Amino acid sequence: MAKTSFDQQYYALLASRIREHDADAFAELYATTHKMLYRRISYFLHDSNDAQDAMQEVYMSVYKNIGNLKLDRLLIPWMLQITYHICCDFARDSKAKQDFSAELKDGTAAGAKDDPFRQVFDQESWKQVHAILEKRPVKERQAFLLRYENGLKLEEIADFMGVSLASVKRYIAAVRDCLKKDMAHLRP
Repeated sequence: MAKTSFDQQYYALLASRIREHDADAFAELYATTHKMLYRRISYFLHDSNDAQDAMQEVYMSVYKNIGNLKLDRLLIPWMLQITYHICCDFARDSKAKQDFSAELKDGTAAGAKDDPFRQVFDQESWKQVHAILEKRPVKERQAFLLRYENGLKLEEIADFMGVSLASVKRYIAAVRDCLKKDMAHLRP
């Protein structure tokens, strides 16, 4: 527990120094976090070039938005949320490029996989899924989207979110149960 308290104090000090445009503090933040962030981003994106670009986006966003950080001791969780959102943006862009390439290659729209999340075909159902997901707790929604929208393995999700494998399974199961219940009218 003392180590956590030390880490929070250390990163709180770095955050306050970065807010004052201290380049050395920002360099120190990078040095202490880049390996952990790169590993998480690589799990998410599965492409080293995209991962490097996303890393750059994360650190630029941290530097630009450090004034929005409410509690300096929460610098790392705040960075992880920024990382998650940037990875989602990169993954969405990458998927759109892949779908477009597939359509150009075979002249048809990319087909849905056997994955239950991807079997929602019409626009109205897609809106319903997102409305249901918005009502779920952040961790449940994040775990579910990492699994079904981004294709991460359960172990990768646990590592990315910094939680146990059992927690990831519980989060995903809760969302799936909710979707089954709320979208039962769509089943034949």
